[in-house]
Amino acid sequence: MTTKIKVTVPIKSQMQKEERLMKIKRNHWQARRLGRIAAPLLAFLVAFGMVMAMPGLNGEAGAVDFDKACSLTVHPGNEELAGDLEKAGVVIDLYQVAGAEPVAGHDTYTYSFADAYKSLEGIYGENPTDADWTAMAQGAAKAAKDGGVPAVTGAAVGQPMEGLKCGLYLVIARGSSLEEYWTSVTAEDGTEEVATIAASPAYTYTYMPTLVSLPSKEAEDGVINTAGPGEWLYQMDVTLKPSQALRHGSLEIVKTLQAYETKDPATFVFDVEAVLDGNVVYSNVVSITFTEAGQKKTILEGIPVGAEVTVEEVYSGASYTLVSEGTQTATIVANEVASVAFTNDYDETNRGGGSVTNHFANSEEEGWGWTPIPDSGADR
Repeated sequence: MTTKIKVTVPIKSQMQKEERLMKIKRNHWQARRLGRIAAPLLAFLVAFGMVMAMPGLNGEAGAVDFDKACSLTVHPGNEELAGDLEKAGVVIDLYQVAGAEPVAGHDTYTYSFADAYKSLEGIYGENPTDADWTAMAQGAAKAAKDGGVPAVTGAAVGQPMEGLKCGLYLVIARGSSLEEYWTSVTAEDGTEEVATIAASPAYTYTYMPTLVSLPSKEAEDGVINTAGPGEWLYQMDVTLKPSQALRHGSLEIVKTLQAYETKDPATFVFDVEAVLDGNVVYSNVVSITFTEAGQKKTILEGIPVGAEVTVEEVYSGASYTLVSEGTQTATIVANEVASVAFTNDYDETNRGGGSVTNHFANSEEEGWGWTPIPDSGADR
């Protein structure tokens, strides 16, 4: 048989009871206040293009030391991108958006926004969401783009930026060789967002603006909570997560017809194929038509940079013959137009004829189908 014993702890007096209730309410109010203060300082890594912020090794226990200098090391991307990113010349500009302000009676801090970023106070609020942090990063980036003064300019990636005051910082990654590195991207909701770019010979890297709070604490389950337990960390490492896209270039086909001796249009057809890293990345068939002797050119765009392009003249007209090489190659280079040239002459046969290039395309009205293109060339 089980005997249940109920233990009652007496309260000596009504006054003691009331004092006890007041103490419970006061502690509950302080806990709620701390929650309101600390919640905005939760990590906001995922929303701003960072993989994670890795703490340094020299964290200190106890209350945050606002006089202690911080350092931040930024890595431009993960290990898979590292080789190509070295060719992109990525550097870091760091803007101090806000200073750190102590919260009386609590081992945490809040922000005092700099004049150029005062507009962010309305977004910051008591409990900012991921969307709020994204809006703050966008607002800070727009202010920086419109003339903000960075605390650090053109810092090398992978090297610590030292001597930083406690506070909130905007991280801007950009290509050191680009005069215009600011750009915009379309968000999922259709709005335009500020971003920056860097470029290697083959790829364009797009970085979203990132906010980092210094000092911080060790991540727990991938989340950093500066109001949580643990040591304050004054040295931080951040790995950015850019998007990567192939750069594209152009190819020019130059066609020269030395003599025109027939009554029918003289059409010349070219097969174009581009290969990059063993994969066909571009394939097309184009034509150039003449009604008199002379020279015409056509430019093909949207071919990935670095691709090796092979152009073959597969049809030379009914009465004309090649007097140049029938197959030629070129390598696509950024900011340049690669070129191949073909020359034909009248072959004295006086045969009539012509050709049409069919382009396979999709339309909303008729779906996929063939569209005849009589001439891809244009007089230049």
